[in-house]
Amino acid sequence: MKIEVAPEIFVSFPGYVRHVVVVEDADNTKIVPELEELLLEQQNRIKTGEMFADIKAHPAIASWREAFQSLGTNPNKCPPSIANLIKRVRSGKDLPYVNSLVSIFNVVSMKHVLPAGGDDLDAVKGDIRLTKALGHENYTPLGSPDQKEHPQPGEIVLLDTGNGEVFCRAWCWKNGDVSKIEKNTRRVAINIDALPPLGAEEGRAAASETLELVRRFCGGNATLHRLDISTGSMEC
Repeated sequence: MKIEVAPEIFVSFPGYVRHVVVVEDADNTKIVPELEELLLEQQNRIKTGEMFADIKAHPAIASWREAFQSLGTNPNKCPPSIANLIKRVRSGKDLPYVNSLVSIFNVVSMKHVLPAGGDDLDAVKGDIRLTKALGHENYTPLGSPDQKEHPQPGEIVLLDTGNGEVFCRAWCWKNGDVSKIEKNTRRVAINIDALPPLGAEEGRAAASETLELVRRFCGGNATLHRLDISTGSMEC
């Protein structure tokens, strides 16, 4: 299986880097008290941090909003996942401990103020490609397995090339139902996105922390990969 980013995305957004943590044979069945504490710690930091009072003005989120606007995607209607996460926490709605893998990338996302998400690799029929949609692809909303949507032409989507299923809409807006991570999931790819002004080193630090947390709390075999303008694809 190949995981790749279309070259034109790197050309259009200089400095963009996607780190991918690939996990095999994870144990995602347990609720880990230490991880619960980390999740609560980051939520408390978001709730009390003055830098999160105006979400749209935060530099790390403003850059994503600008990128979305340049693609014709309304960031108010389709905000980047990190903005949704912060907005939810600031409103007083605590994040549930869905499972350990999801909690790990939520912790990292809040700590480093960047989008992070993951997909169950056993759901993949072909390769995984971050690319611009043609508009005929299918998207199944998370929690609504009987519904079908289609992305807008030109919208950046995470696509299963084997069947045209969209795993994530609007680059890093919302994940779909088909590749959702559940407690029995054992094979995953976790994406950590860094877009300037967030530097590549900050993205690397977030990805390395994800790798360490997966190894500590879920076991299995986890490896870290970097996708950028010079190396836009990987095998897993």
